[in-house]
Amino acid sequence: MILAVVLIQLLALGHFFLAIVGIMNDSLPAFIILLVIGLLWECLFIHFVRKIRKQKSDQSGADLQAAAPKVFAENLYDDHGLNYIGACEQYCRQHGKTEKDLTKEEKNIVWQYAYDDFTYLLMWIIENGFYQPSEELEEEDAKEAKTLAAKIKRREETPAVFLSDNDGVFLKDEIKKKARSFVIEYFNGSYMDGLRAFAKEVLQAEIHGFPFRWEDYDAFKVYIDQAYAEYLKKNSSKNTIEEK
Repeated sequence: MILAVVLIQLLALGHFFLAIVGIMNDSLPAFIILLVIGLLWECLFIHFVRKIRKQKSDQSGADLQAAAPKVFAENLYDDHGLNYIGACEQYCRQHGKTEKDLTKEEKNIVWQYAYDDFTYLLMWIIENGFYQPSEELEEEDAKEAKTLAAKIKRREETPAVFLSDNDGVFLKDEIKKKARSFVIEYFNGSYMDGLRAFAKEVLQAEIHGFPFRWEDYDAFKVYIDQAYAEYLKKNSSKNTIEEK
């Protein structure tokens, strides 16, 4: 395209030169005709120059985007329904049923079974005001997430509903910075062992073998509160507690 632009400019300059020759030879019609043709070539030249500049600008913008790819938030909890099969088996075994016999209401209960390895901790995050919508969400989706979290905090909905609405995924940046390090460390550390022990001793059940119930959460959250208090005490002397 650059070669074509150069040729167009030469044609424009050539017609301008011929127009000057025409006026010098007292040929006004030739001057006007050659001048108009030269101007047309010049307009075409300007059009292609602008087009080339725009292409370069667009390419530069694309290069910048490629050089700085979007950073997505990491998952803290990622189920994607993988626990549903095991949860369904436990529910059916407990109630003497097969999966095809389950009603819609019973299937909703099975989903609570499937998410019970995280619902207690999620409820604690929301109840203590440590939840925030992910930066990845659009404004409208963020508002809906905050509204649902508020309902859960008022105990009008369960944390299992939150996970169902988000395909069984909870992101690390959905935890406010004040508690993020603790939650990540706790969830990847002693949380599951404590929950398994609680389920066995208090609920007489295995993980993915019980639904979310408020009275069970109230009994277990004491252990989360204790773990958080110990975390704050351990880290206060090191000044590693993240600010809100």
